[in-house]
Amino acid sequence: MKKIFLLLVLTSSISNAQWVQKTSCKKDSEKIVNEAIESMANLEYLTARGMAKSALLLDPNCGCAQLVLAAISSPNPNWGSQKSKLEAIDVSKLSAEEKTWHGYLMASRADRPAFAKSAAAKHPQSPLINYFSTTPADIKTYKTFADNFPEQAASSYNMVSYGYLRGEMGEPNQEMAMEYVKRAQQMYDGPNSYDSMAEHYASLGDYEKALEAELKAIDYAQFASPYAEFAGIYYAKVNQSDFSDQLIKNQKELQDAILKADYEAYAKYEHPDMSHITGDSNLTPFYQFDKTAFEDDQGIDWDSFEFENMDVSYSPNMKTAVITFNATGSYIFKDTKKEVPYSTRGSSVWVNTNQGWKIMHSSWAPSQDGIGIPK
Repeated sequence: MKKIFLLLVLTSSISNAQWVQKTSCKKDSEKIVNEAIESMANLEYLTARGMAKSALLLDPNCGCAQLVLAAISSPNPNWGSQKSKLEAIDVSKLSAEEKTWHGYLMASRADRPAFAKSAAAKHPQSPLINYFSTTPADIKTYKTFADNFPEQAASSYNMVSYGYLRGEMGEPNQEMAMEYVKRAQQMYDGPNSYDSMAEHYASLGDYEKALEAELKAIDYAQFASPYAEFAGIYYAKVNQSDFSDQLIKNQKELQDAILKADYEAYAKYEHPDMSHITGDSNLTPFYQFDKTAFEDDQGIDWDSFEFENMDVSYSPNMKTAVITFNATGSYIFKDTKKEVPYSTRGSSVWVNTNQGWKIMHSSWAPSQDGIGIPK
């Protein structure tokens, strides 16, 4: 009884924007499922799923809620459940709009544009059926939808913002892009528009504001948030200088551990599921550098070793870093006591894992007219 009471309270705070004019659902379930469709249109599938499941608690025969669950499931023929969910629905009990939605989802990807056009002609007043005709391939279709169905325009405003940002609505217009994403936020209280705003700021190189907006998206539901990955990227962009300083420090400590044959110090930068593949400056074949490498005696003692010109660059997601450098110094052969000047250039690849930055690859070669380690 408590569950039903809470669901009834929930319906009192739901917006009145109707995506489907007539459903097969009871009144309270219909309110919830329309909100589920709003969340789905705004690409918030987990929220949509929760809403649809809530609608089904009130009305197990709510066909529209069943369609939401099918629509947000994967159509992948190997592992997706969309087709089986659609086949489990009793189509005879669906409303006309629901039957059209069911038919659209059952149609192949290639047939859907023609299906959407025909369906819109039969249901010109249905926001949901007309939304089928929107496509990211033509951002202007979202502008048309927003003009025709202003009460359901939040998700379309969000898409139009990308059109202005990327120049798909004419010349790129950053001001209009922000205006439209803010319109989306005013119409619909959800995280996706803040994620979009973060993307807009990031595209302008303003990673501090991007991080601020992305954290607002995460704050809607922090655990296992789909927005956490981008928040991590923006955080890394904002703190890139500190990241680079730490990586350079890591590289120096790693090399110092190798020179001193201190595996315990080196192991801090190993990952148990990732091999460190290296190529030495004597140009012998690449090999896996691990604990066994510390058992080899190269027959030399290092007199000095210094890194120079260290520089760090990053992959777009800030998860992989490449350090380039020069290294100079000298070593002495143990048997002959001959001192050899050392001069190389090299690079290393580091990966930001859930255990911190770990070494993955390194490559060394003699500098021009320089000498590396002995074979």
